[in-house]
Amino acid sequence: MRKQLTAVIDNLISFLLLIIAGATPLLFLNQTTEFYEMPKLVFLVVSTMLIAGLWIFSWILKGKVQITRTPLDIPLLLLLGSVLVSTYFSDSRYQSIYGNFPRVHGSAISWVVYILLYFVTVSNLKNMLKIKTFSYVLYGSAVAVALISLLSFFGVYLPFDFARTANFTPSGSTFSTIALLLMLLPLPLLSIVSSNKFMPMPIALAVSIIFGVTIALTGSIPTYIALAVVFILCFLITKPHKNARFRKALPMFLTPLVVVALTLVLAYLPFPGNKIQELESAYPKEIQLPFSISWKISASAFRDAPLIGTGPATYLFDFTNYKPLEFNLLEFWNFNFDTAYNEFLQIWGTLGLLGLLAAVIVCLVVLNNTRRNLSVRHVTEDETFPALVPAFAIGSLVGLLLLALHVTTLVSLVGTLLVFALLMVSQGRIREKVMSLSMGLKASTANDKQFDLLPIIVFVVFVVAAVPVFYQTYTATAADYWHRQALLQATKSGNLTYTYLQRAESLNPVIDLYRIDMAQTNFALANAIATQKGPTAENPNGTLTDQDRTTIQTLLSQAINEGRVAVALSPLSARNWEVLAAIYRNITGVAQNALTFSLDAYGRAIQRDPLNPALRISVGGIYYTAGNYDLAIRFFSDAANLKPDNANAYYNLSVALRDKGDLQNAKLVADRAVTLLADNKDSQGYKVATDLVAELVAKISNNDTEAGGTGKIQDGATQSNLPEVDVDNLDNPPTPATPAAVRRNPNANLPQLTTPTPGSNR
Repeated sequence: MRKQLTAVIDNLISFLLLIIAGATPLLFLNQTTEFYEMPKLVFLVVSTMLIAGLWIFSWILKGKVQITRTPLDIPLLLLLGSVLVSTYFSDSRYQSIYGNFPRVHGSAISWVVYILLYFVTVSNLKNMLKIKTFSYVLYGSAVAVALISLLSFFGVYLPFDFARTANFTPSGSTFSTIALLLMLLPLPLLSIVSSNKFMPMPIALAVSIIFGVTIALTGSIPTYIALAVVFILCFLITKPHKNARFRKALPMFLTPLVVVALTLVLAYLPFPGNKIQELESAYPKEIQLPFSISWKISASAFRDAPLIGTGPATYLFDFTNYKPLEFNLLEFWNFNFDTAYNEFLQIWGTLGLLGLLAAVIVCLVVLNNTRRNLSVRHVTEDETFPALVPAFAIGSLVGLLLLALHVTTLVSLVGTLLVFALLMVSQGRIREKVMSLSMGLKASTANDKQFDLLPIIVFVVFVVAAVPVFYQTYTATAADYWHRQALLQATKSGNLTYTYLQRAESLNPVIDLYRIDMAQTNFALANAIATQKGPTAENPNGTLTDQDRTTIQTLLSQAINEGRVAVALSPLSARNWEVLAAIYRNITGVAQNALTFSLDAYGRAIQRDPLNPALRISVGGIYYTAGNYDLAIRFFSDAANLKPDNANAYYNLSVALRDKGDLQNAKLVADRAVTLLADNKDSQGYKVATDLVAELVAKISNNDTEAGGTGKIQDGATQSNLPEVDVDNLDNPPTPATPAAVRRNPNANLPQLTTPTPGSNR
C-alpha cells in the first residue's frame, strides 16, 4: 500500500512539473493589473508549493529524506541567502518582498519560488522517460509561444483586445520569448545530426526553423550574436572533420541557418515590395537602459551599500537616485527604468557584493559542468539520447550569455533554471547521486516497527509555513484583481473605482501603488463634485450644499492620508512624493498650509530623483503662482541646466523673467525655446513660443517694463475648482525641503542670473 501511494505521489509530482513546463511560458490573464508576471508568479507559487508538499510527504512514506545532489545546490542556496539578507536590511522592505508592483519579478518571493522550483525539478526527474516527457512539454510550449509571436508579427492576432499588437507574446515580452527559444534551440539542431535522435528529423528541422525565424524577425543585434553562438557551438561540438554522419546530414543542418539568414536579409534589406522589411521597421522595440548609464547607477548603489545592496526589486529607486546627467540627453529621458542593462548589473546594485559573488559562483559551476559535456559523444552508458547532455550544455552557456546581454524576466529566468536542471538530471552520474538524511531519532509503531522522525518534522514545519503562504497568495491575487477592476472603471464610474480600490487596500494594505491610486481617486472625486456643483456663469453661487462641502473635505483628507501612507510604505519612491506634492498643490488656496506641504513634498521627491527636470519645473510653477519670481527663475533655470534641450523649461523661464521685468534676458531665453522647437514649426508649442518672442520684442521696442503678458507658465499642473475647506492633518507645516541650486551647465546657454536662496521673496 505504501509503495502504491508513493508511486501515485511521484506520478502526481511529475504531472505538476509538466504543467509548470507547459503553462509558465503561455500563461497570461487580463484580470490582474499586469497581465503576464503576476499570473505566472501566482501559478508558480501555488504549483511549486504543492509539489514541495507532495515531495516532502513522500519522504514520510519512504521513511527518509531524499534529495538529489547537484553541483548547483550550494551556489543557488548562497544566492538565495544573499536575497533574504538583502531583503531584511532593505530600506524598501515591502518592495523587496513583494516587488515593485505591478512588477513582481525580482522580488524576494520570486527568487524563493524560482530556486525551490529548481530543487523540486532535479529531485523528481528521476529517469530518462520523465526527462524526455518534461522536455517535450517544454518544447511544445516554446513552439506555441514562437508561433503566436510570429502570427502577431504578421498581423494575425489572438481574439483579445490587448493582444492586438505586433509584439504580443504570451511570455510577456519579446526578450522573454527570444531567451527561451535561444536556450532550447541547441537540442533540435543536434537532433538533426545525432545518430540517436531526441527528436525525429522532420520535427527537429521544423522546430529549428520556427525558433530561428522568430528570433530573426523580433530580435536585436545582441540576440543575433547569441543565435550565431548557438549555431557555431552546435557545429563545432559535432567534430565535422571526424563525423561522417554529420557530413552526410550537413545540408539538413544548414537548412535552418540558410532560412534564418534569408529572413534577416528580408527583414533589413529595403527594396520595393518588401513587406517583411516594412513590418520589421514598424515592430515595437524594447527600450534597454544603456550599459554605461546602468554601470554608473549600479556602481553608485554599490558604493553606498557595498555588501548587501539596496534590496531586491529596488533598482527603480537606484535609477532615480543615481542616474547620471547624460541620461537627460537621451530621447527617453522622461522614462523611469526599474531594471539594469543586464542581470549582473542588476544584482550588483540591488544585492551587493554578496549577491554578485553568489551569482558568479553559479556561473562558474555551470561553466565547469558544460566544459566537460560539450561533445555529442560524451554520454554515459545508460544514456538513451546522446544529443541531450551537450544540447542542454550549450543551452546553459547561452543562458549565461543572456545574463550578460539583458536583465532577466520571469520566463527567461525560469527557463534558465529549468535548462540548468535538465543539464544536471540528463547526466546519469548526477541524477543517481541521491542523498538520504536522518536525524537518528526514531519512533515505534504498535507493531514495533521503527521509523525516522525527520521526514515528519520537516513536513509539519512545511505545513505551518505553507498555510500563510497560500493565504497571502490568495489575498495578494484578490487585491490585484480588484485593483484591475478599479482601473477598468476609472473612466466610467468614480464611485466603483473608489469601492474596488478600498477592497484592494483591505486585502493587501502594504502595496503603495494601491494607496497612490486611492489618493488620486479621492482627489478626483472631490474635484468632480466641486466642478459639477461649483459656480458657473449662469449660477455664480453654485449649488454646493453643506453636505457636499463635508464630502469634499473628507475626500481631500483621505487623499492626503493615502498619499502619506504611500510614502511611508515606500519612502524612496520619488513618484509617491510627487503625487502627494501634486495633491497638496491642487488644494493650495482652499486649504491652509497646503502650499508649504506641497513644496516640502516636491523637495523630497527631488532628493530621490535629483536630476529630473520635470520636478524642478513643477516647483518653479508653484513659486511663480505665489509671485516669488526669483525662486521661480531659479528652479526653471535648474530644469534648463539639467536638460539643455528642454524647450518647456526655457519657455517658463522666459515668462518668469518677463513678469519680473527682465525683458532682455526673457527675450534671449525665449529665442532659445523657439530654436529648440523649430524642427516642428506646425506644433502648438512652436506657435506659443514665437508669440512670446513677438510679445517681448514689442515690449522692448516700447520700453515697456510692466510685468505681465499673454504667456503663461506651462508645467502640466492640474487645475481644480475646489471650494475653501478645512482639510485635516495640515497643521504644523514643515520647513520645505528645498534642494540646492543645480550647477550651471554651459550647454544650457542661459544668461547670467542671480541665484536666490529658498527663503528670499520678491
